[in-house]
Amino acid sequence: MKLKKETLKMLIAVNLLAVAIILDVLTNAIPGLNLSMPFGGKFFGISMLPLILIGLLIGFKYGLISTLIFAIYNFGIDYIIYLETLRITLETWTGIPWTFWMIGLLVLLDYVIPFMSFGLSGLFKDGLKSKKTFMIAVISVSIIRLISSTLSGVILWGSSIRYAASEVALGNETQNLATRIFSFVGENLWLYSFGYNFIYIFTTGLSVILIGLLIFKRLQVLSQNLLERN
Repeated sequence: MKLKKETLKMLIAVNLLAVAIILDVLTNAIPGLNLSMPFGGKFFGISMLPLILIGLLIGFKYGLISTLIFAIYNFGIDYIIYLETLRITLETWTGIPWTFWMIGLLVLLDYVIPFMSFGLSGLFKDGLKSKKTFMIAVISVSIIRLISSTLSGVILWGSSIRYAASEVALGNETQNLATRIFSFVGENLWLYSFGYNFIYIFTTGLSVILIGLLIFKRLQVLSQNLLERN
């Protein structure tokens, strides 16, 4: 019986992870849904919903394992092919060498922590028994993601926004949302990084909450069926 129980949880995790990847591909391809910030960060990262559901439905362990796989997938899509090109471009822009440790921090702060934070939804026991708990779970994991992304913006990407702002000042580039935020906060790197990352994390979290609330009764039925099988 225990084997059947664990097998069922694995199947649920695998299927929800597959849904998350499919949603990620679709939102990248569909005009309007693929809107993003100038230097990365999707406005409608609705693939977050199935990742959060893994933790809520089957627990913390499966949530973390699944979101780690999703983090590896995202890093692979973003950087494995273009990592060397990215390194050369950033070093040309900033004059700062990208060491092994900086790349390690990039993986940790931009991928591992932000995406694995979704798996922490498993800490919210009975998260699908009330809409309030569901919303608290989404907000909580979004805050963890925001903290990690803000640190990344300061530690890793600060020199890049300074370079972009200087190019705008020289007339070599036009203003974009990132440089406007940087200018608005008086070129304060911490406020810039927080504001930049808050925008897309907020819109993503809000989208996930709205979709989750629309299908909440179905999610409760799924959760109840799983409990009965256990």
